[in-house]
Amino acid sequence: MIIEICIYVFIALILSSIRRIISGMKNGCFYAKGNPWAVPQLDKYIKNLHFLESPAWYVQYGAVFLFYFALLRATNYTTEFIPILIQLLSGYLVAMGSSAMASYHFQGYINVGSNLPFEDSHEDKKSEFAIGKIDIWWTRPSEWLGFVGKKKRWNILGGLIMIAIGMYLGLIYK
Repeated sequence: MIIEICIYVFIALILSSIRRIISGMKNGCFYAKGNPWAVPQLDKYIKNLHFLESPAWYVQYGAVFLFYFALLRATNYTTEFIPILIQLLSGYLVAMGSSAMASYHFQGYINVGSNLPFEDSHEDKKSEFAIGKIDIWWTRPSEWLGFVGKKKRWNILGGLIMIAIGMYLGLIYK
């Protein structure tokens, strides 16, 4: 049991370290953009910051998931399939709920930086996933449901509900 939990925490710590490295790369892009000299290590990311933002999101919320999953495994250790499945679902809901809570402000500041209103009902409903050599645009689930502009505020409540359900399932439901 202890080894299993330590493995989850160890991987989450590695992901957290990778997140910090990506943050340094993003800061480097900020400082390098507009410089008269070439920065070959950052050129790909200066041209398209999503090649840093996509992996940053995955490692950050992967770490949140693993830290919470490790907590659940430590507080209710079992080897039965259904309870482990519930713990996995709980970790997923907590991590995604945490992300959903931030989405209103996250998009708002992107809008402002793009010279748009903080709450823009005409904002791009797609998100760019860019990692390695993969670069695709996809429609975010909240946009499928029409949560754009002022309606995106509801993502904060939706995220809180996801976290509450995830915590209930993981910590209370036995």
